[in-house]
Amino acid sequence: MTAVPQDPGPPDPAEGSGASRRWDAVYGTLMVVGFPILLYRRLVLRKDTEGGRQKWGHVPERPAHPKRIWIHAVSVGEAMATNVLVKRLRQDVPDAEIVFSTTTQTGQEVARKLYGAESVFYYPYDFTGAIRRSLDRTKPTLIVLMELEVWPNLTAEALARKIPVVVVNGRITERSMLRYKKGLWALGGSFRRVRRWLMQTDEYATRIKHLLVDPARIEVAGNVKYDDVETQPLAPEERAEARAMLGLPPEAAVLIGGSTHPSEEETLLGAYRLLRERFPALRLVLVPRHPHRLDEVEKAIGTHGFPAVRRSAIKAQGAAAFGKLPAETRGRAVVLVDTMGELKKIYKGTDLAFVGGSLIPHGGQNPMEPAGYGIPTIYGPYMHNFGEAVLILRDAQGGVMAENAPALAPALDKLLADPAAAKAMGQRAREAFLQRQGATAKVVAYLKTLLA
Repeated sequence: MTAVPQDPGPPDPAEGSGASRRWDAVYGTLMVVGFPILLYRRLVLRKDTEGGRQKWGHVPERPAHPKRIWIHAVSVGEAMATNVLVKRLRQDVPDAEIVFSTTTQTGQEVARKLYGAESVFYYPYDFTGAIRRSLDRTKPTLIVLMELEVWPNLTAEALARKIPVVVVNGRITERSMLRYKKGLWALGGSFRRVRRWLMQTDEYATRIKHLLVDPARIEVAGNVKYDDVETQPLAPEERAEARAMLGLPPEAAVLIGGSTHPSEEETLLGAYRLLRERFPALRLVLVPRHPHRLDEVEKAIGTHGFPAVRRSAIKAQGAAAFGKLPAETRGRAVVLVDTMGELKKIYKGTDLAFVGGSLIPHGGQNPMEPAGYGIPTIYGPYMHNFGEAVLILRDAQGGVMAENAPALAPALDKLLADPAAAKAMGQRAREAFLQRQGATAKVVAYLKTLLA
């Protein structure tokens, strides 16, 4: 049974006098001073070119609804994190209506893809008129802010209208905390008007307390994004189905390069050539991040002396797709995945996973997908897009970092030479993410108390 965080009740009504024209003067001054930067972003960088009217509060007019939740996610990462939360909300509160806002255009694209354009709009500027128009038209009964994004006029106007504001998946860096502390005389009311701070970690909770937030309003709920990691043990039939998608025999040891970027396929192919001398049952699966590179990757496979079989051919013909190859080459053919949306499922049929975008300064792709299944996972040094997940894997000894491209083959060799140790590593990774799950249930249990 999920423990429901105790509700401290509404904030002090004295904080909720409504949106203030004083902030309009501050924002107006900042816009005038920053006008050249705004112009440069729009005309040269082609940013902030969408949603102008909505940002001034001209969002779609909606009829009143007794349980309308407005969820705000600044950009892509926050928007992706809402997915598991929304699934649970729709399951537990099926009569609720959920609408979404984002600040950035890329966040808007993700939210529209997840929830449909009719439910998504741009977050308003924090000017009095924009905030009031947005609330008048949206008519929310609850506002959920993902991670932080607390603005003075929004929180003041929401409190004046008795609309609870809750921060979910709260996080705040040391740098942000120090910056806010300097302006606490002006911004403190924004933080005090939040009804509940559901933070990711004890560290983030402590930082919010430094901003003079009542400790009774702060709860460490965990990180909802870990609830989106599949951590159930793989059933034999799941593994067999995924292996069949690749057309590979049960005895093969399968190495996958997931979401690979330029030069990484070359590194994996070179490692594959070396490793097959010791492990002849090894097979390689390549899943390029960008489909337009498929022909380029197929050419690289041939250059390294391996035949390629595309996933689309296996999908149409099954294992017979390998039958068109000369008998002596079938056992070393590389499977090139040219279909979309199948990587997560394909991971289930593999024995080792390399996470792409990590041997080059891209920032890495998601290591949690294979690691959650208990697949031994290896990645390069550039994983800053998933820094927290990598720290979890490191602390649990649930993953391996190859310091550079030449280090990849030796790291893979070590895992292939000791299957029991590799399996144990994968299980440690799965357990590490499993232990961090449960935040979504806790968050939704609390939000339900505000919708009753």
